[in-house]
Amino acid sequence: MSRPRPKSIDVEIFDQKYSIYLKTPLSENEVRRLADDLDNRMREISAAANTADSLKVAVLAALHLAEELASVRRKGDEWTRALEEVLKK
Repeated sequence: MSRPRPKSIDVEIFDQKYSIYLKTPLSENEVRRLADDLDNRMREISAAANTADSLKVAVLAALHLAEELASVRRKGDEWTRALEEVLKK
């Protein structure tokens, strides 16, 4: 028995087309929303950095997203520690 093939959707990010194969539980709409968000971020970064070099813009976008993720993780850790303290009492 063969496995079903992952669904492919096309998105455009920073004027480049990408075919994305959905191998996760994310919906097609969620992937499109994420692609749109990334496209917007890259356009903002490109304008602020005054560069159209897609590689530089992509790396800067990745750094911004990495910083956001680190911030969310720190806040999650703080909430976890606070909750653990409350549960100890």
